[in-house]
Amino acid sequence: MSQPTPTHSPAAVRRFTTEYVVAEDRIRISLEREDDSLLVLWLTRRLTTRLVQQVVKMVDALPRLTGKVQAAPSDNLQRRSQLDALGKIEQQAPVLAGALPGGIDSHLIVEMNLRLTRTGALIDFKTSKDCVVQTFPFSEEALRQWLGVLHLNFRKAQWKEDVWPAWITSKGWDEGPDALRLN
Repeated sequence: MSQPTPTHSPAAVRRFTTEYVVAEDRIRISLEREDDSLLVLWLTRRLTTRLVQQVVKMVDALPRLTGKVQAAPSDNLQRRSQLDALGKIEQQAPVLAGALPGGIDSHLIVEMNLRLTRTGALIDFKTSKDCVVQTFPFSEEALRQWLGVLHLNFRKAQWKEDVWPAWITSKGWDEGPDALRLN
């Protein structure tokens, strides 16, 4: 049996935009890498639902792993932490807006590997079992912010999966003048 060919490490992510694309009925992650290259990752509804379930578990585990709390955080503490993280999002122009220009590397993601570290989380996006096209590092705050963006994209897509914890779906967290906006 032959060994999988090792792939080169992708450049680090500088910034990224997550958006629901109606024509594709998928989530598009457009990212700008440290080497100035652009990359587009596509997530299906099924894969995104599984991703959300795992990210919620990670957000729950991170405060204990990093020593912020000893026991599982309560829904009230989770909600407060979520609101704090969302309040710190800095709005900026999307990495890519509208139709994709030609020549941009674009991949349908079929698998992900999520790992907790002492300082946060890593998510590997894969096009096959052995091919990681991009790894995203997240602090707890950044992971919470992305979870909020994913939730708003789910709502925009009108995907009704019951994968969201009460501390995300509680009334009022995304309303008002300072509510999180999709770019």
